[in-house]
Amino acid sequence: MQCTHCGAANLRTSRLRLLDIPRFLLFQYPVRCRNCRERDYIGFLLALNLRQAARVRRSEERAKRDEQTSDKSHD
Repeated sequence: MQCTHCGAANLRTSRLRLLDIPRFLLFQYPVRCRNCRERDYIGFLLALNLRQAARVRRSEERAKRDEQTSDKSHD
């Protein structure tokens, strides 16, 4: 998935707005580019995959941070 405005592959899901309902009914979900901050739409299944990947990434970052914290307390 790439931004249609700048071509970056750094997208995140965007918040739903009232104006997004017609697109949502067409199985499109809003996303925002982290580089250029432009908003666009992608297929619903791709958006679900994007959300799941973000959840996994946050979980891994939290585990790494907790591991570093516990290592420092043992020293």
